[in-house]
Amino acid sequence: MVTTIQVHEDVLGQLNVLKKQMSARSNEEVIKMLIRDAKSLKESRFGMLPDLETFERSYIDRLG
Repeated sequence: MVTTIQVHEDVLGQLNVLKKQMSARSNEEVIKMLIRDAKSLKESRFGMLPDLETFERSYIDRLG
């Protein structure tokens, strides 16, 4: 099913810029890529110190 969506000219311009940057064939492909990226968990969302070792409680902490 094909549906038409309405966007402002500035949004259409941004879609066209992204289409060139992403080497996409259509605006639909750009939108699909943006949706996929929005759904995926980015490495930057693991906090400011992603290389920090896993926290483990010491034996004394477990007794409390």
